[in-house]
Amino acid sequence: MGTLAADFGGLTAQLFELVQQRATGTLFVVSADNHAAQVVLSKGQLLGVAYNGLHNENAVAQLASLAPLRFSFTPELIYPLMETLLPDQAEQLLERLGYRDTPAVAHPLVEEDEPTDSVAAPDGSRTPLMVYRGRVIQG
Repeated sequence: MGTLAADFGGLTAQLFELVQQRATGTLFVVSADNHAAQVVLSKGQLLGVAYNGLHNENAVAQLASLAPLRFSFTPELIYPLMETLLPDQAEQLLERLGYRDTPAVAHPLVEEDEPTDSVAAPDGSRTPLMVYRGRVIQG
């Protein structure tokens, strides 16, 4: 997936799609003022949200007030979070955002060019990336 640009509704639609697909990885989000957020999933389970020093519900509330947002999903990358959600808390947060087990209504997304820099394992295989303090490290 390339970088997409949309409002908060577009971001939640993308999140709901990833949950439906039982995806594992991190949805990286950037606000118009270049503040970063991370939405972390494991097998379709929401592990947590971080934005500008805020976590989970507070981070989501702040993101909801921002537009436009740019975001891209990095599969298999579990970004480390200061606070994680319990499964029940994750379900409640998704429900408050409007998640249903049926596919969500799509919001208009604008496809942007794929970033040219990428990190791959030395042998070219697709192994999970490990991140320490925001940097990819070798395993």
